Amino acid sequence: MASPIATTSKSLLVQASASLTSNRAATATAASAASAVTHSIRNLSTSPSSSTSSIINPFQQPSSSSSSSSTGGIEFKEYKTDIALADSKQVEIQESKLESSSSSSSLLTSSLTEDDQTRRRRMTRTMISQLEGMGSEQTRRNTFRPHKLRLDPISASNLTLSHLVASTAQVGHSISSLSRANQPNIYGVRNGSAILNLETSTLPSLKRAASVVRAITERDGVILFVGTRPGQQACVLSATRRLKGNGFHVTAERWIPGVITNAPKLLAPAILSSMKGQQADQVPNTAKLASQTLQPDLVIVLNPLENSYAIREATQANIPTMAITDTDVDPRSVTYPIPANDDSLRTVELIVGVLSKAGEEGLQRRATLLEEEEKLVRKVERRRNNLNAQASSSVGAFQFDPRQRSRAPRVPQRQESEEEGTQSSI
Repeated sequence: MASPIATTSKSLLVQASASLTSNRAATATAASAASAVTHSIRNLSTSPSSSTSSIINPFQQPSSSSSSSSTGGIEFKEYKTDIALADSKQVEIQESKLESSSSSSSLLTSSLTEDDQTRRRRMTRTMISQLEGMGSEQTRRNTFRPHKLRLDPISASNLTLSHLVASTAQVGHSISSLSRANQPNIYGVRNGSAILNLETSTLPSLKRAASVVRAITERDGVILFVGTRPGQQACVLSATRRLKGNGFHVTAERWIPGVITNAPKLLAPAILSSMKGQQADQVPNTAKLASQTLQPDLVIVLNPLENSYAIREATQANIPTMAITDTDVDPRSVTYPIPANDDSLRTVELIVGVLSKAGEEGLQRRATLLEEEEKLVRKVERRRNNLNAQASSSVGAFQFDPRQRSRAPRVPQRQESEEEGTQSSI
């Protein structure tokens, strides 16, 4: 006699085998349906002409071969037309929705009165004005860009300490190379390097130098920029172009001694070599060229240690000099020292831009004064011509000649007294 545990285990085995057979049958039917679909797709790709008639729907009830072959293409065409109709209906529904939304918005705007519209505009304006202060105030015009100092320099009147600090103009050399004459310009020491006092030394000196450059260009003076370090050529060339005919530059590797004091002899070989193909009567007099000297009215040196010969020649020729004096440079060697960091390209571009901007302002001031003077001269000439025309017309009309004027006969004094007595009696 079997135990109840054995009977229950046998019943569970029978149920598991039955469910396994049912799952296998379902898998076989699904595989047959998938094979039928793949077979129809292959036939459709191999024979495109009979594609509509060879489509087989595995989920459709079986029918006769003649009916399926005759109605398969029609069913496929009807399916395509149904899809096209559905798409067109969706497009029409979307267009109608857009039209209704636009019409509703137009009705809403038309229904609003003028007071409502003005109230809405005021609310929008108030909201914008309140939210403006919450965002950042930096724009492309007020943010710092390195090339801005060279292309669009600031004027000396707008120069502040923040510009100098941003260009690292306060950083100097080590204490071991500090010049004794530069001690009044030192603010302190940091990490063994001297720090320049921008507030009391650099900013006033730069503004004074800008006023000097402005006055020189206003009087049609010539300014010479000397910058021979790598990277200084771009700012020097832009400053020279800004001064037009009143600006010259030296951007070679080094200053050639004798450019100011011995200029004719240095330039004579170059002039003669450039005139080899000319005739003898067109060659200029070299003695006259040797006697002529070209001297600028101001020499601006960007790196005075490397161009000490330029400062000496300018001082010998009584030409005022201006230079960026770092902590290792004696400021007494130049006429107008500017205590700043001459190793920083940003500082050099800032200083050269401020000076060239001041020179440009001087040229504009000179042009304005010349225009006013020309207007005054034309006004005086016009008045003089009018007076001359009036004088010539008056002389032609009267033809007055003091030598040919007729004198009236003088009445005797006794007769004049008798006439007066008769008039009084009457």
